[in-house]
Amino acid sequence: MLAGDRRLRAGRRQPVVAVPLGRRRPDRPATFTTQGNNSYAVHNWENNDPFTVGDERATFRPDREYGYAWTNQWLEERCNPSVFDSPQRNDIDAARANLFVMHNRMHDWAYALGFTETAWNLQSFNFGRGGLENDLERGNAQAGGISGGPAGGFAARDNANQITGADGIAPITNMYLWQPIAGAFYAPCVDGDYDMSVIAHEYTHAISNRMAGGPSQNLSGNQAGAMGESWSDLAAVQYLHENGFAPVADENPFAVGPYVTGDKVAGIRNYGMNDSPLNYSDVGYDFVCNQGTCPALTQVHADGEIWSATNYDLRQAFIARYGANGHRRWIQLVFDAWLLMATGEVSMVDARNAMLAADQLRYDGVDHDIMWNAYARRGFGQAASSNGTSDADPVPAFDSPYANEATVRFRPTGNAAGEPAEVFVGRYEARVTPVADTDPGTALDDVFTLAPGTYELVARADGFGHVRTSVTVRAGQLRNLNVNMPLNLASGANGATATGDGVNLGALIDDTEMTNWASLTAPSTARQATVRLDPSRRVHRFDRIQVSAMLRHRIPGDPNDGGGQNRFTALRQFELLACEARRAVDCSQDSQFASVFTSPADAFPARAPRPRAPELIIRSFDVPATRATHVRLRVLTNQCTGTPAYHGDQDDDPLNVTDCRDGSTADDAVRAAELQVFR
Repeated sequence: MLAGDRRLRAGRRQPVVAVPLGRRRPDRPATFTTQGNNSYAVHNWENNDPFTVGDERATFRPDREYGYAWTNQWLEERCNPSVFDSPQRNDIDAARANLFVMHNRMHDWAYALGFTETAWNLQSFNFGRGGLENDLERGNAQAGGISGGPAGGFAARDNANQITGADGIAPITNMYLWQPIAGAFYAPCVDGDYDMSVIAHEYTHAISNRMAGGPSQNLSGNQAGAMGESWSDLAAVQYLHENGFAPVADENPFAVGPYVTGDKVAGIRNYGMNDSPLNYSDVGYDFVCNQGTCPALTQVHADGEIWSATNYDLRQAFIARYGANGHRRWIQLVFDAWLLMATGEVSMVDARNAMLAADQLRYDGVDHDIMWNAYARRGFGQAASSNGTSDADPVPAFDSPYANEATVRFRPTGNAAGEPAEVFVGRYEARVTPVADTDPGTALDDVFTLAPGTYELVARADGFGHVRTSVTVRAGQLRNLNVNMPLNLASGANGATATGDGVNLGALIDDTEMTNWASLTAPSTARQATVRLDPSRRVHRFDRIQVSAMLRHRIPGDPNDGGGQNRFTALRQFELLACEARRAVDCSQDSQFASVFTSPADAFPARAPRPRAPELIIRSFDVPATRATHVRLRVLTNQCTGTPAYHGDQDDDPLNVTDCRDGSTADDAVRAAELQVFR
């Protein structure tokens, strides 16, 4: 599905469309339009069905001059649907031609890496070289352009997809227009047909689904699906790099989708793959199930970022060893490894093993050392394991047969000394697999190994909240990881209680981001939760709080679930109030609370195109030293009401109200996962 990256063209008003490099069947004449042996590109404005292919090719060019005019009309006219009836017809000739040529370029690039006729590639005629024929890539440019906008429920906006059957069945890809959608996605008015990474991403879905496990299986299961998204991202940025297409100014060349999303740092993902903290323990870290029961506890696009970060490290290791062209050695192993997978139901551990086997077969395993060490630092070490492709809780390991690992003992200190606690590698806790704990009732122990390097860590415990820390370990080192964990005065485990608006108030004080409190009250009224701090002492002093706006998956059967977990309902700005119960003051009246702290307006600083997990996880705030028995978290804004990027009229489509407050219901609710209070 969704791919998005940067434009193939770099700011030209009228790009020159090159002649495709793919071969033509010798007994058939040239078509002089967007139909060849490897690709057939049309437009399909009137149909939202992704399985339907249009029939209008680019304007016939008997002179074979394919330089169609491009006026960037969708952007210049701000998504105004009148463009479809204009003389330029929303630059559809250029869109079809660009899609056609880019499919041909991807065909030839992948062919050189092994996606040939015998590897079940996409061609109408196979030149007697094996494989089934009549399965060229069929591309719909501006798919659903007219029918799939606001009137069609945005069924054909802000996305792209690839539908790939077995060898001999022609696949279909749909490129969509991008447009801001209230409370859902804030994209600029751009056309994915001019974004090579969108095209390359979708085409690579066809490659990986044909090659991994054979032409009839397709990748299946959560981890396999996640790697499918990752491989498509990786191939897209690799193609752009190999062909010298530099990003525009300030654009991360390893972010996927800066053009179509308008985000030059992370694009369509949570992270650019070159600046990601993710590792194998993070499977399931960013999962939101909006309604009903959830068949899986992972999200393939988010989990795919784990595999992308790992492969980026591999790529860099090859460059460090072999120089500037080392990346080509890496991408060759990616293609080789697909053919070594006996099934499409592969876990990430299976894919790691296939990559190592590919290096053994092609290069006699000479790079196993740098590969194992890169895998180890991302949790795919020797001891990593998974109970199949749908395992949402795989076992991470940070060991390597080519490293002298450090042995680390986790020791909570301070108030948590001797208490059950757990530690995670990375930045996430909810739905993430811990690497060690001090609870004698679990299968884990308090000792773990790490390949040399620096690691971010999160420790948590009931009654003690979250502590962020890091550790740098040397080869062969034996060391204690002492983590000072103060009491969380607002923890339910310490006797604190929560009252107020909404549902699941206990989730706000349960020391985990896996659950959250939801207030569904209209934003015109105060939305707040009041916490009676640990009652074991008459009064408490505190000077620091932690708050999380993280979302969670729906809990099947929970009568208090509070509806879907829309990202735009997450908390953005809040106020903390306090009250000290004494004499006639019992902290039951609003007038008895005084404001202690007002967070920055961007306490959880989301931006276009949508709020993301890194912006919502738990954050620490220093507050004035305060005496209190009760604290109150008062909502000032959620992401919908407080983020400027989601406000105002952002296009000229008369049917589309883009302001999040006026055009969606996301302003009606707010969610927060944790309130923690410390001295």
